[in-house]
Amino acid sequence: MGVLLIVFAVAIGYATFIENDYGAVGSKAAVYNSWWFNILHLLLIINMIGNVFIYKLYTWKRMPMFIFHIAFIIIIIGAALTRFVGYEGTMHI
Repeated sequence: MGVLLIVFAVAIGYATFIENDYGAVGSKAAVYNSWWFNILHLLLIINMIGNVFIYKLYTWKRMPMFIFHIAFIIIIIGAALTRFVGYEGTMHI
């Protein structure tokens, strides 16, 4: 689990530097829209679901950790829905 989170942190950090140098299109092309980044999200979800059952986080005593893991799973699923179904536009404020 820790290795996946470190890889994820390095990837989004790298994408931030790419975005700084080449713009949003460059970071999307290099990192955010790549197949390995989607697989990394999938592996993180599988790992978190596995941790819920391995460490029995669904018990009342460990409910805060259960909520923490479920929240991340929901965030990643929401990001996937936005990525694959959503529409990107601009809003002038």
